[in-house]
Amino acid sequence: MKKCRYCGKDLRGSYDFCCSECEQHYRKSSEKDQHQIKYFIMGMIMGFLIMFYGVLRNHTFTAGTGIILMGMDVVILPFTTPETVSFLGYQKSKIAGRILGIMLVIVGIWFEFL
Repeated sequence: MKKCRYCGKDLRGSYDFCCSECEQHYRKSSEKDQHQIKYFIMGMIMGFLIMFYGVLRNHTFTAGTGIILMGMDVVILPFTTPETVSFLGYQKSKIAGRILGIMLVIVGIWFEFL
């Protein structure tokens, strides 16, 4: 069964949204996301490079800092895959992304104190 692309409610018929409000919110949010994706990618690359440097130098604190940076990036800008959006809806996929980002921050903190 299809679900609304914004709120995740079950749909009957061939529509992508349950109402015009959901469609407007989805389009507005998608446009905003298009402008922020470059910051998300830059944050992920910086976090990965810091983590990779820490792994190469065997500095667990530095590697943990890189993981925390990637987690904070996901918490602030919770972009999810199109499959997740179609399964949960846009709103719930953002919440799921933030929860996973928080878990990544916790893993980074744990990794720093190994």
